[in-house]
Amino acid sequence: MRPTQEDVARRAGVSRALVSLVMRDAPNVSPTRRRTVLRAADELGYRPNASARSLASKEVRTFGVLIHDVTNPYFGLVYGSVAAAAERAGYDLLVAPGTRSPEREVSLVRTLLEHQIAGLVLLSPMMRTADLQRLSGTVPCVIIGSDTSVAGVDAVTTDEVQAARLVVEHLVGLGHRDIAHVTGGPTRPARDREAGYRAVMAEAGLEPRVVPGEFTPEGGREGGEGLMALDPLPTAVMAANDLTAVGVMGVLRARGVDVPGDVSVVGFDDSQIAALDLVGLTSVRQPVDAFGDAAVARLAELVAETGGEARTQHIPAELVIRSSTGPVRGA
Repeated sequence: MRPTQEDVARRAGVSRALVSLVMRDAPNVSPTRRRTVLRAADELGYRPNASARSLASKEVRTFGVLIHDVTNPYFGLVYGSVAAAAERAGYDLLVAPGTRSPEREVSLVRTLLEHQIAGLVLLSPMMRTADLQRLSGTVPCVIIGSDTSVAGVDAVTTDEVQAARLVVEHLVGLGHRDIAHVTGGPTRPARDREAGYRAVMAEAGLEPRVVPGEFTPEGGREGGEGLMALDPLPTAVMAANDLTAVGVMGVLRARGVDVPGDVSVVGFDDSQIAALDLVGLTSVRQPVDAFGDAAVARLAELVAETGGEARTQHIPAELVIRSSTGPVRGA
C-alpha cells in the first residue's frame, strides 16, 4: 500500500497538519521539524501526488472559518458578513462548525489546515491561549468578537466599554440605578463584556451586581433564577447576549415580574430574536458588516505579509431600543 501523510505523521511523531504544511512548503515551519518530517517521508518512500504539488504551486485563495456556536443566530450574521467580504476580495471559504468545546475547536482547526487555506477567521474561539499562539505561528489568523491580547494574534471586535456605556446611559436616563449583569460564562467575549459593564458602572458611580449565566437560553434561565434570589430585585438587567436575555425574561415573567414595568432587560447582538414582536428586546447592535470587512481586509494583509504587528480593532456599536426597557416604576 502506498504510504500516506498519516503514515508520515506517525513515523515523525507529529500531527498530520504539520506534514501537510511541510509537503506544500509552507513558510511557518521550523527547520528542525521540517527535517524530521522529510526524513520520515524519505524512509517510508512517501511522495506527494502530482496534482497536490500542482495545487500547492498556485496562489491559494481560500480562508478557513471556525464558527463558535452554529445554534446562535448571531454567528450566522457574522459568517454572512465574512462570506460577503471574502467574495468581494476574491476568496473562497471553508467552514468548520464549532460545538462550544475548546478541544473540538483545536481538532477542527487541524482539519482546516489539512486543506489549502491561506488564513483563518475565528469567530469567538474558546480554545486555550497556548493553542491560539501555536495557531498564529502556523497560519495567518484573525479573531472576530474577542478582545484578545494574545501575542501575534489579530482581532476585530466591538468596543465593549462603549457598548456598555450605551446600555447604562440608556437605563440611567430612564431612572434606573440598580442595574445587574447576567454574564455569558467563562469565554473571552463574556469576560470582555463583563469588564465593560463593571468599568461603566464605576464611571457612573453605581454598584455592579453580577449574576452568573451563559450565552444560551438555558444560561439565561439560570441567571434569571439568580436574579430572583437577589434582595432587592434589581430594576434593570444587562444580559450578556440576546439568548441570555430571552432566558432571563422567561423566568421573570413566569415569576410574575413585569418586563419592563418591574424590571427592564437589555440584550446584546440585536439578533433576529430581539426584533420578534413577542420579544421586543432592547439590544446592542454589533457592527456585523464592519466585522467581515475588517477581518477579511486584515487577513489579506497578513497573507501578503504587509500587516505589520498584530493589533485589535475596536468598532463602535449602537443601541436599538424596543419595548423591553422602560422607566423605573413610580419615577
